[in-house]
Amino acid sequence: MILSGDLQVQQAKSLWLRRAEWWQQDCIELSAVTALDSAGLALLVKWAKAVLTRGATPQVVGASADFYTLANLYGVANLFQSTSPTTEDK
Repeated sequence: MILSGDLQVQQAKSLWLRRAEWWQQDCIELSAVTALDSAGLALLVKWAKAVLTRGATPQVVGASADFYTLANLYGVANLFQSTSPTTEDK
């Protein structure tokens, strides 16, 4: 799953309504997310807990420093395994 743009209240509501489409994925690409608020983080926490319930590890790829600042502030950063975006050698 690749998320892009603002991950704030409006997008979080839309993604929540469509969670059946992406809830089973263990990895989410966040490098194209331009803004994140507590609603967006809450959605990602719910997703991470669903992944953990299945016995998998929730992975976020390309998360910004803002993501980790907010996740640390709320004490949920340990729910996510961080992975750097993969780039092909040129």
